Amino acid sequence: MQKRVLVIPRTPPFRDGAQRANACQLLLGLVGAAERWTPNGPAPEARAAFDHTAGPDAQRLLAACWAIWEGCSTLGLNELLLLEPRRLEAVGELLSAMARGSTAIDAWLARWEPVGKPARPLLRTHPAVARRHRRA
Repeated sequence: MQKRVLVIPRTPPFRDGAQRANACQLLLGLVGAAERWTPNGPAPEARAAFDHTAGPDAQRLLAACWAIWEGCSTLGLNELLLLEPRRLEAVGELLSAMARGSTAIDAWLARWEPVGKPARPLLRTHPAVARRHRRA
């Protein structure tokens, strides 16, 4: 009797290259290096290692982006686990979203997007700021 093997095709986690690039930009934004990834993929600077002032998380997240982009990287799980807790949380949640597909990745992008952007300064219309300016 011949055994039958059921093969279930795996759905790619990302909808398209733009969604994949957006995730990489956001991850690199966590270390202030979003410019190393463009909406179309890695920028030329992404091929160069960070200098020593960037800190180890910058290089680890760049390696994670290469793993996401090309499917391979020099990053080991032991190195990934050394990420600062908030950055490790972002990577872990992205990996979990990737297992669930592009809709889950959209939700991850929405959840983490503000983290990668610089904080907006207070507007002059904010009451506390307005009071300080009136006293001056």
